[in-house]
Amino acid sequence: MKKQQDHALTSDAEQAIKKMEAAFQKAFEEGNAAKVASFWAPEGELIDSNGLRLAGRAEIQRAYTDYFTKNKGAKLQLSIDSVRQIGENLAIEEGRTIVTTPGAVPDYGHYTAIHMERDGKWQTVSVKEEFVKPPTVPQDKLMDLEWLIGTWAVENEGVTLMTVYHWMPGKKFIQRTFTSKSGSKTQAVGMQIIGVDPLSEDIMSWTFNADGGHAVGIWTPVPQGWAIESRGVTASGVLTSSNDILTKIDENGCRWQSVNRWANGVELPDALEVVSKRQK
Repeated sequence: MKKQQDHALTSDAEQAIKKMEAAFQKAFEEGNAAKVASFWAPEGELIDSNGLRLAGRAEIQRAYTDYFTKNKGAKLQLSIDSVRQIGENLAIEEGRTIVTTPGAVPDYGHYTAIHMERDGKWQTVSVKEEFVKPPTVPQDKLMDLEWLIGTWAVENEGVTLMTVYHWMPGKKFIQRTFTSKSGSKTQAVGMQIIGVDPLSEDIMSWTFNADGGHAVGIWTPVPQGWAIESRGVTASGVLTSSNDILTKIDENGCRWQSVNRWANGVELPDALEVVSKRQK
């Protein structure tokens, strides 16, 4: 019973703080310094990313008034990562921000906020902001896979597996579709999206099978190809993992092999190596 009560308290605090942050974001984008400062307790503090400490609601309001005067049209994107309640009336929030102003480079930040509930209302008592290095998005990494764009086929015992790679709009992702053909019957097998993760800068893939299974892969360059560390789950709920090796033979041929395969903690034999040939 106590766990259920604690969970309810935490949920109520989180909901209230998320609602407060949504109102804060709206006031920020309206350029309303008085409203922005009102979320702090009268004795609250703000420590900005330069280490400057602003003490008290009045000083925080003056700082925001000056900021909005110099940064017309500023927009705030706020993402809450966690809210932890300590006792009945104290909560610690952590999150990330992106502030954009017309004609300027976006500012990325991380913050830790301490909130206190007084008379049924949550107020901010302390916020510490930290500058975060803007993420780099080396989308040119994906160009190393451009040679795959096209249609590929591999035949095995009368069944042809067709794989089609094509750029999605904007050339930020590659979509890969799988179909199998046996005689005159063609069946969809699944789809995969390949792209660069802006945070880790890794090439990653997200695979969705027609039967309901799915997997995530991290691509690492190796001589003449790529090694894909894959983790997923089958439609029946079996956890899977494997290392898939893609080797470029030439512009019109490549080899695939899946090794180090596991299913629910049980090791499986390596899959046979297959050679795919470009059709067009």
